[in-house]
Amino acid sequence: MSAPSAKPPAFEDFPGEGVVFTEAGMKVGVKTKAIDATWKPEVLDTPAKPGHHYLVVWVAVTPALADRGADKVSINREFYVRHKATSGPCGAESPISGYCYFWGWPGSELDALENDKWREHRWESGEYARNDIKRGETLIGQVGFEVADTVELGELELCVPTREALSDKSEFPCTPVKAPDGSR
Repeated sequence: MSAPSAKPPAFEDFPGEGVVFTEAGMKVGVKTKAIDATWKPEVLDTPAKPGHHYLVVWVAVTPALADRGADKVSINREFYVRHKATSGPCGAESPISGYCYFWGWPGSELDALENDKWREHRWESGEYARNDIKRGETLIGQVGFEVADTVELGELELCVPTREALSDKSEFPCTPVKAPDGSR
């Protein structure tokens, strides 16, 4: 009797609805969920500036339309995380509509993982990479958000561009990010 093979994680295996990410030129958007978060001093061989750490967020993506795939998807330099501004600083930027935003760079390529070991996976930079996602397929990626150690974060959300809001991050739809583990 052979051992059952582990099935790769599917988008529906992760809690929450997610949001649809659509960048300029995409024919079909991708549903996106933040699935995990931690603090790290570097991401994809890029060290954080002194006095900063990366909030590392892993995301799951799948085509927004169940009967289609999505072509040329990149998560590098596309996403933001936000939290409600407190009395403390946002870092280098001022709050926008009551929120502090942090831009997602560096980001990885998207990979089809055979298990739930995204933290141990050897991620490759997505600087020049675009991935095609087959119908029904779920791919995982990693994004770093550099945050000053002096910034106190509240509840976090991952925010993504859409056809309706391509550039104004205060209009992007957002989905929850679990509180990061680890310390900075």
